[in-house]
Amino acid sequence: MKVSSKIGIFALCVALFLACGFMNPQISEAADTVYKWRAVTHSLSGTEDYKIIQEFCEMVNKASNGRLVIEPFGAGVLFPVFDSFDAIKNGIVELSMCSTGYWTGKDPMFAAFATRPGCPIRSYHEVMYLDRAAYPVMKELYAKHGLTLLGTFDACTPEPLMLAKKPIQSIQDFKGMNIRTSGMGTQFYQALGASAVSLSGPEIYTALQLGTIDAAEWTNWQENMEMGFHEVVKYALDPAVHIGATSSKFLTVNPKKWEALPEDLKTIVLLAMDHARYQSALKMHSSDEFYKRKWIESGVEVVSLPAEDFKEMQKVGMKVYKEYVEKAPNGQAYLEIYARVLHELGYEEEARFYGYGQ
Repeated sequence: MKVSSKIGIFALCVALFLACGFMNPQISEAADTVYKWRAVTHSLSGTEDYKIIQEFCEMVNKASNGRLVIEPFGAGVLFPVFDSFDAIKNGIVELSMCSTGYWTGKDPMFAAFATRPGCPIRSYHEVMYLDRAAYPVMKELYAKHGLTLLGTFDACTPEPLMLAKKPIQSIQDFKGMNIRTSGMGTQFYQALGASAVSLSGPEIYTALQLGTIDAAEWTNWQENMEMGFHEVVKYALDPAVHIGATSSKFLTVNPKKWEALPEDLKTIVLLAMDHARYQSALKMHSSDEFYKRKWIESGVEVVSLPAEDFKEMQKVGMKVYKEYVEKAPNGQAYLEIYARVLHELGYEEEARFYGYGQ
């Protein structure tokens, strides 16, 4: 289905929703006001991830009949990705779709939400289930630092890949490596004897090309190819072990700008977010195997760790994660949610490790 058709269907659904009694007198009073917003993301312009963001903005523009116009900007276009948090908070731009891994310097819990070393979760629906359960804690954390969290924008499943210039065939091979990572990747790879490097998406290609880093974690097969990483690495580790399936981006907004929106426009934004999340799940699952084959055809060798090494790395990751989150402000509240969700999803061993039933 063409993007224009999907936008038309979405706009019709929103119109029907609003026509069914959602609108109120305050909305009609603000009907002549045009709101112009800018949105930033860690996704690079031109990638499939970025196209989903463009589609989200187009849907909002169309469904609102031009009353809310959101202009998207890819990673690093307006300012470095790491500056996005303060830009939203200070009202320089209104909206962001970014991983919490970029905000680790603001609060240690942002790292815990971005990546979960040793996490057994591998599917999209499991990620969404966990995010929904953890939403109150996450929303409170963002509010503490001056932002409003609207929800999960999309997810990265089964998990971000590790791309390497040299083969990784055992847990011992991580020792001495320089690895681009995010979130709790720093603590995890340090526990394996590697050094962690923090880089935004636009910086990774050059760092791999120049040998500044030996390996990098970054999203899925398709986006990694669109960014050209297959040109500067020889190996791809699959699965990558560190993270498990995780949320890729969260939709956050400046609180004052959000409160200034009429209720019907808020509803349109939230419905468009739900649609974007659905589209991201479809596209990632439909394209994953196709682009994996293209990686292999390009000459990159896909490698996997021995089962015993994979299990050992999961144990290391779980230990690192538990110790880190327990020390973080409000970390215990999140661990209780995490343990309960793991139990509900059938991961009993991991749930008990994090304290479920104790």
